[in-house]
Amino acid sequence: MSIQIEEFLSQLDPNLRKRLSNATDVEVKKQKTPSISLNNALKGGFAYGRQVMIWGNKSAGKSSFCLQMIGEAQKEGKLCAWIDAEQSFDPEWAKKLGVDTDKLVYSAAKTINDMVDVATQLMKAKIDIIIVDSISALLPAIYFEKDSDELKALENTKQIGAEAKDMTNAVKMLNYANNQDGQTLLVLISQLRNNIGAMYASHMPTGGLAVKFFSSTVVKLWSSDSDNNALKSKIAVGDKLIEGKVGRKVNWHIDFNKTGPGFLAGEYDFYFEGDTIGVDKVADLVDTAELLGTIEKGGAWYTVLGERLQGRAKVIEYLKENPEKLKELESTINA
Repeated sequence: MSIQIEEFLSQLDPNLRKRLSNATDVEVKKQKTPSISLNNALKGGFAYGRQVMIWGNKSAGKSSFCLQMIGEAQKEGKLCAWIDAEQSFDPEWAKKLGVDTDKLVYSAAKTINDMVDVATQLMKAKIDIIIVDSISALLPAIYFEKDSDELKALENTKQIGAEAKDMTNAVKMLNYANNQDGQTLLVLISQLRNNIGAMYASHMPTGGLAVKFFSSTVVKLWSSDSDNNALKSKIAVGDKLIEGKVGRKVNWHIDFNKTGPGFLAGEYDFYFEGDTIGVDKVADLVDTAELLGTIEKGGAWYTVLGERLQGRAKVIEYLKENPEKLKELESTINA
């Protein structure tokens, strides 16, 4: 004889009953990233109340990607924080990526302890998004004299796995604080390192395996600095126009995802100069629409909402010049 869940829960200890609920009560809210193709693959974006890791090589624009995401979140009324372990935050560059720096909480934490202290307090205050840039730059406790901010001599810091051990404890504490105090989206940026113990040459993020284990989503951003990967355009130099590099292609790969499909990959155009700064959302929308069949392509010709255009660049230009068509196409993709 089956028993109704309400009847079952009513038989439990009242104190335990307060800690239980129906699984349907769990709500997964997601934050859109600057990349429409990545959002499509993630089924909406990064989930709130979870930890996300973004890693990759130095030229992939990981920090800029996160800044652009903050800019979008602020437009939705979200409160965001930036923990700057690398001391590389530039307010002017952040503004170009759409960030309202007057409404961005900033901390220049330099150690793992500092980062945890700041992040847990922000979580208690119900902040929406925290970005740590990057965990690779945070110093573990072994670098300091006991109960002091004074650095040790370099020869006294050689403890194997010190950083990984501290980061393991850090992500456990952050995960606990987030579950206890709110629904914060915590994004940890990590740099690439070589896996020395591997039989073949391979790459992995810094911070130890616990960072990846406690991350609900792990996304790798990768970009080559080769000339073939560069996006070029005319740049004004004095009274002349010369062709120069204004951006590059960035590849994304979902290494792991608990809140949607994993192991999907794609790319987007990223610009560091010109009329478009950051992820080119229109170009990304065009590529995503083509992938989903919303835009039809035959040879070099594209059919966009009944309009027939030649070449990807022409489609992007057309949508940028016709905001109502862009909004219509974006609504179709989101649906």
